[in-house]
Amino acid sequence: MTKILYINPVGHDRWDEATREWIESVRSGEVEVQVCSLESGPSNLEYYVYEHEVLTPMLRRLRIAEAEGYHAAVIGCFYDGGLREARESFRMPVIGMAESTLAYASTLGHKFSIIVGRRKWIRKMEENVILYGHSPKLASMRIVGMSIEQMEEDQSLFFDRCIEEAQLAIDNDGAEVVVLSEYTSAKFWARAKAEVTGPVSDSGVIAWKAAEMAASLYDTVGYSHSKVGGYEAPPDDGRDIGHGSETDKQRVG
Repeated sequence: MTKILYINPVGHDRWDEATREWIESVRSGEVEVQVCSLESGPSNLEYYVYEHEVLTPMLRRLRIAEAEGYHAAVIGCFYDGGLREARESFRMPVIGMAESTLAYASTLGHKFSIIVGRRKWIRKMEENVILYGHSPKLASMRIVGMSIEQMEEDQSLFFDRCIEEAQLAIDNDGAEVVVLSEYTSAKFWARAKAEVTGPVSDSGVIAWKAAEMAASLYDTVGYSHSKVGGYEAPPDDGRDIGHGSETDKQRVG
């Protein structure tokens, strides 16, 4: 059976069960789902230094998954932190939320807007848009004015602001598609379909479905990231990056 790992790159497991639930609602029947988080680390990745802090333990978890025969993995953060490092380190396909979601959103309409939590997030997300070649399609960045912690504390308010900003992006910014930089619940998507006049893309769902395709292609025909040039693997020089402890191994899944 095809096995895919979804890793929440934060030092708590509060999101793991909710992640499993929405993945179960959209996954293909022949795919085995595993969700994990990190044993320790920051509670979110709203800052560059936090993103740096989780890189090595995340690579260690991914190393374990590859050794256990996983066919693909998803890094569950729209910043796509560690994506290039992971692709450099492993043969197993590794999917980034932003890269996969922006690629798909660009096929749904001529222009898309991205809804972000705080102004702080915009610079990194703009860098991702440029890196992935989608600058001509970016209509705007829309801010809901909430941190990750505030989104957790008042999900209803978060939903309200996302719906409002999504429609403003379509009405005022020329967006034909709206990308949400956070995954959310089925309740939100029912509202979005009813209240927003254009498609609103769930980055978590799109990244997961991209991983299913990548896993299938890896398993059946061997497609994975090129090791010529940018993702060339480093030499095995004895460093322990990517090699996990027994505790790490127990926490995968």
